[in-house]
Amino acid sequence: MGKLKLFLTWLAFIAVGTANAENYIAIAKPGNVYDEASAKYITVNQYNDDVSVVPGMVFATTEHTPGWFKIEYSPGLHAFVPDQIASSTFKPVGAGSYKVTNNPGQTVEVTTTGNDWSATSNGKTYKGKKWEEILIFLDGNNIAFTVVDIGNGPVAITYDNQVTKFF
Repeated sequence: MGKLKLFLTWLAFIAVGTANAENYIAIAKPGNVYDEASAKYITVNQYNDDVSVVPGMVFATTEHTPGWFKIEYSPGLHAFVPDQIASSTFKPVGAGSYKVTNNPGQTVEVTTTGNDWSATSNGKTYKGKKWEEILIFLDGNNIAFTVVDIGNGPVAITYDNQVTKFF
């Protein structure tokens, strides 16, 4: 009985770890964000403007249904993007200086020591992580910058709402 209990406890830990595992998608084509897994209602921000995404943006995803990814496009805000605009392949990216694609004039300096990643921009440093070939830099628990290469060279993106206008 003791071995069975230990085995079931081990399975429970694996299930919880799998359920909490983060997945990310990178956007390969310009597109819109939708309230539901349907192209019927485009998500709008506080100014009633459509929320749109550009190539190179990276989002945490919690669900993939036929034709759609559910994403967290801003802290606590969830919506859907069509899976046709998501990239499924990535090229390696690494340390270096990157121009921020969605905020011309801004750069982000990416450094690494082993598996520890960091990015610095405008005098502020962000702790990072690598997921597959995507670099994700956080401001607390929120994505501040990402760097990804979906096939056309590295793309750095800021998620500052003054730039994205997501909400």
